[in-house]
Amino acid sequence: MTEMEPLKPYRSEDKVKGADIDQEVYREEIRGLIEKVVRFLVDEPESVTVTTYVGPKTTVYRVNCAKDNLGQVIGAQGKTIMGLRAVVHAMTARNGIRSIVEIPV
Repeated sequence: MTEMEPLKPYRSEDKVKGADIDQEVYREEIRGLIEKVVRFLVDEPESVTVTTYVGPKTTVYRVNCAKDNLGQVIGAQGKTIMGLRAVVHAMTARNGIRSIVEIPV
């Protein structure tokens, strides 16, 4: 058997959320990702726009699309939009950014 390496002690200064990224660039990448995913979901991809609102604590991504395509974005019982929100939240939270994906009705 091989000998295992001992665990290194955790130091909070080793990991600072979002310290090594440019948050504005990262927010734009997330906006582009949301737009690309939603465009693949709908019948009229040219009608999809995603706008970003940056507040003091939270970033809001507002997805606009044609009214006829809202059902495709929301999905059966809201599962599609909930999945998209979960992915975006996980990607932004690991870098210290709070995020909300909303669909204005």
